[in-house]
Amino acid sequence: MTRVLAAERTIGRTVRDPVREVTEFTLDNNRVRVAVWNYGATLVSVVVPDLAGARRNVVIRLPDLAAYEAAENRAYVGSTMGRFARIVAGGRLVIDGREYELARNAGPHHIHGGPEGFDARVWDGHADSGEKSGRVVLTLVSPDGDQGYPGELIATTTYELDIHNRLTIEFTATTDAPTLCGLSNHAFWNLGSEPRIDGHELQLHARRVLAGYTDFVPSGRTVPVDDTELDFSYPHVLQRVRIDAFLALDSGHPVAKLHDPESGRLLVVDTDQPGMAVYTGDFLPVRPRAGICLQPCAWPDAPNHAGFPSAVLRPGETYRSRTTFELLADQRR
Repeated sequence: MTRVLAAERTIGRTVRDPVREVTEFTLDNNRVRVAVWNYGATLVSVVVPDLAGARRNVVIRLPDLAAYEAAENRAYVGSTMGRFARIVAGGRLVIDGREYELARNAGPHHIHGGPEGFDARVWDGHADSGEKSGRVVLTLVSPDGDQGYPGELIATTTYELDIHNRLTIEFTATTDAPTLCGLSNHAFWNLGSEPRIDGHELQLHARRVLAGYTDFVPSGRTVPVDDTELDFSYPHVLQRVRIDAFLALDSGHPVAKLHDPESGRLLVVDTDQPGMAVYTGDFLPVRPRAGICLQPCAWPDAPNHAGFPSAVLRPGETYRSRTTFELLADQRR
């Protein structure tokens, strides 16, 4: 097959929005098959062969739509988080000297877009087949004041699968007033057949980590990872390794490689984002350590630290974020 075929089917309606249908969009290049829901612009499955040709879903998937809707033990599995993935300490946002109070959903803090973030919305969408790649394009309009954020934001999430087994997730957004914007996907990856990721090998190109990080709130400093448990400059087996950290990424090469020796599957991650949250899923409600989250995004609590890369989006600008997940089955790489 030299084409990537797109299809769609209706899977139901949500309690929050009983009028609009939730649709599953699929992209298939005859080797990799990707499924995306317009509820939360969520990546629900990525079916990939191993070295023997056996196909398996390599992202964590919840059992049904109701499980994705549940607010209790919310894990944002596979979802698009916005307007701002990660935390805003105290829910306090100051732009151009004006203070805004964001909705709090993590004690005194605002996290992952708030209690009714982008992961809990039904997006508009369509899917297109193509000769070299297929695409699922999802759009959401977030009104002025949504979860406390200023300005109307028009956000787009695009999932693109090409004939070379590369899945690219691209976010774009525009606004009519200065606002905070930092979208990201929250998929958990498990490349093997085991229920836990302990046998996986992880390599990261990140020489510094955000310090502090108490309750996901950074202190404002970065420190080297050299000679620490977060030094993944060469592949480490994840057994007995617990990670829940935010790393400042090096530029110029793929930022992460995840390999499962048992299946031979290899995931290579490249991004234009300045940092990445890495979480080994130790408290996943589905099953502890069922998958690892590799989440490129803006730095947490960016608006409250002058030295962090800015996450402010202004009228006339277009927010862009692009991450590619290359899916391989080759032990030699």
